[in-house]
Amino acid sequence: MSKTIVKKITVGAILAVMCSVLSFGQNENPISYTFEKKYGQVEVGGPYAGVEFHKSNPLPSRISFYYPVANSIDVSTDYWKRERSRPMAVGIQVGQARRKWIGREGWNYTLSPNSVTFFDRDSLLSYQMRYEFCMNEPAMVFSFEIKNESLKPQSLSVYSHLLLALRTCQTYARKDSAMMTIKTKSGAVLAQFNDTDTKETGLFVLNAGEQPAGIWDDADELSATDDGNSRWIGLAGRTRNSSPTNPRRRRAIAAFEYSHMLQPGESLKIIQIIGTAQKNEAEKELSIISKNWQSQVSLYNEYIKKRSSTESQFTTGDRIVDRSVVWAKSILAANAHYLNGTIVPMPCPAEYNFYFTHDLLMTNLGAVNFDLERVKKNLRYVVSLAKDSIIPHAYYWRDKEFQTELCFPSNWNHFWFIEVSAAYLRHSFDTVTVRMLYPLISKSLTEVLKQKKDDNLMYAFRPDWWDIGWKEGPRTYTTALTVRAIDDYLYIASCIDHKNRNLIDLEHTSRSMRSALSKKLWDDSLNYLINYNDSTEDTHLYMGSLIAPAFHLLDREKSEKLIHTAQKVLFAPKVGIRAVMPADFATDSLIKYFKFAGDEAGQAYYYINGGVWPHNNAWYALALNSIGRSDEALAMMKQTMTVDGIAQSPNGYPAMYEYRFSDETSPEYGKIDKPSFLWAGGFYLYTLYSISGFSDNVWNLSVGGNHARFDSPIQCSYEFGRSKNVTINGYTKTMHALTGDGRTIPSLVLPLDILNDSTLSVTYGSVTDPYIAGTNAIVYSAVYHAVGKKLECSVSSFEGHRVTMTVVSATLPRSIDLDGKSVKQVDSRNNIDGSVTTNIRFTAASHRETIQVGWE
Repeated sequence: MSKTIVKKITVGAILAVMCSVLSFGQNENPISYTFEKKYGQVEVGGPYAGVEFHKSNPLPSRISFYYPVANSIDVSTDYWKRERSRPMAVGIQVGQARRKWIGREGWNYTLSPNSVTFFDRDSLLSYQMRYEFCMNEPAMVFSFEIKNESLKPQSLSVYSHLLLALRTCQTYARKDSAMMTIKTKSGAVLAQFNDTDTKETGLFVLNAGEQPAGIWDDADELSATDDGNSRWIGLAGRTRNSSPTNPRRRRAIAAFEYSHMLQPGESLKIIQIIGTAQKNEAEKELSIISKNWQSQVSLYNEYIKKRSSTESQFTTGDRIVDRSVVWAKSILAANAHYLNGTIVPMPCPAEYNFYFTHDLLMTNLGAVNFDLERVKKNLRYVVSLAKDSIIPHAYYWRDKEFQTELCFPSNWNHFWFIEVSAAYLRHSFDTVTVRMLYPLISKSLTEVLKQKKDDNLMYAFRPDWWDIGWKEGPRTYTTALTVRAIDDYLYIASCIDHKNRNLIDLEHTSRSMRSALSKKLWDDSLNYLINYNDSTEDTHLYMGSLIAPAFHLLDREKSEKLIHTAQKVLFAPKVGIRAVMPADFATDSLIKYFKFAGDEAGQAYYYINGGVWPHNNAWYALALNSIGRSDEALAMMKQTMTVDGIAQSPNGYPAMYEYRFSDETSPEYGKIDKPSFLWAGGFYLYTLYSISGFSDNVWNLSVGGNHARFDSPIQCSYEFGRSKNVTINGYTKTMHALTGDGRTIPSLVLPLDILNDSTLSVTYGSVTDPYIAGTNAIVYSAVYHAVGKKLECSVSSFEGHRVTMTVVSATLPRSIDLDGKSVKQVDSRNNIDGSVTTNIRFTAASHRETIQVGWE
């Protein structure tokens, strides 16, 4: 390629990775998982290509390419039966024995998010197939190693073919025919597609290991079929020593035969580099990649290790939890593809070849805790695709151009764009970037509020968080998210636009909607937040209602009842929370009622029709944590969201997936689809930070939220201004001490004056000095003066905002002043542990204010 898209890694960075030792031990790789049950789906990929496998079969059912545009090799005819796609075939002959196909059954494999190695053996030979990816070049590397395990020499003939039948992005048109060229000197086959909808892609297969004795480029000559069969005519075809062929139009295939006398203990290694390029640069790319493919693979592998383990950390002493931290970060690093000149986050390594804003935003709910540069870059990318300040829903190549789908008013991307923008500001206090985002944030809120009706509820066509369906009515999910979005907007505006005259009215709207959510959408008989279609109650229970307790939008009693109902109705044992129950959206009546396109919701217990998704489990764990059941939240997370928990569950294997089949009566219960899913990794990290005590409270960040018990102190990276190394000790709900760079901070709410600190130490335990436990305002500083016994802090919001500040102390305060004047709205209570909690309430002014709390 003429231009490097991905930033190259320095030798020093690689050495840093190689020298790092994780908590797993020197010889154990936390992003390497061996699975030996010989079933299940695998997806791995890199910036320019990805592969998909089914039933532990070592030959891919799909290969996706992203440069110059998203084309894929896939010969399936039914999405739900795509495991039948066999574009690649491998055969072997030992001596004069009958030729046989191999790799058509499940093999054991060792998986990482960025590579996979399958292995098997028979009485004479052992086999290993490995798939890896290049960092800066548009190719993947397929390695096939055969070792003679017998005591005698073995004469081998090995055959492989890959149908070069491209599918176009979005329209999925099949392109079988191409101008074919055999490069006998390099053992390469080059297919050049003249079709506009493929963007005239050149597709190549280059031999970089054992050189072939026979090469074919005509699928008809071999009678190659979509089910992986061919005539396999051996050396009767042209050989690598023949003259190069002139380009000729063929039904495209890259087929090779290799011949070798293998001595005892000797290995034969076939290496095929499979990639794409623009048609006019394909030959140049072949020359470049033949020389640098090994360094490219090494760079990519080390890049993934660096992003997953050395740039940030999170260790709890719990091996299952900690392994999944590294795995999740690897998914975030690996699930990023080339798209029109930029590497952008993508949902899967192979199955999706277009960009969704939703996936980017949901993932960054977790990433904002440890990777602000990623979040900043991603938000700027959203801005680059916006039109008239309306953010994009999707972006992709179609037919002859790149196309952008913009979000309509009820699209859930508006909510998550506001939430992630606010979270980025809370973690970074980067007002320059947020000022640039602000017109889009304001537009998103304006768009969202078009769906609010006079009953103070949000109306939408889609059921719950889905992106299908056309039956309008008031929705719990969007109402809850609108309350959060307004509150986020109030915080953002207070930082960069605090004189905005609409803020008081918006705050009133938020309160009214919160009240309407609880009063009008709560069903006492179901003990659940429900939805309506037109004016008719929807009797389904949707997982989206868990947003309300997770974001503290319900009182304690209703939160507990809702969580209990979710556990009773939606929970699938050892798998997790279903998207909806009952799972009847594939019935003719509901397909017609919601105007679905057939069974696009999935058959019963598949996909969103009762399937289990990772964010379902995340919101359930976050809801449990919100009511103080944090240890249960941790247990839930370990069982349903960690790589080990998923692998050890029904029909499980190492994965952070899109969804699982949830019919307990079926032998396929727990079956996984899309096993390497971007925002599954993001939600795991989001959940872990939350149940470890890190709280995002709209107006600020704090380290004093509900938290689970771990056996060892937590050591982690945390972004608040400068990235901080954080240590958390203890388990109690009260704080004994908090320090930043060694100085005492009398506040669980993180004040802005520690943005540049590099360390943070939290110790929970008995209360000694008083501290701020929480507030709905921006805290600039907090200082406790031991001489004089005064806690002093500086806060701001916007004029007219109702501020509540909570202070915890060993004894009752004697005085509370706001800018030198006594505060009258104060109440205190004695806690079981002997400490005192004091709530201070006042109406904010337009300027920064100082609060002083004094003790005898």
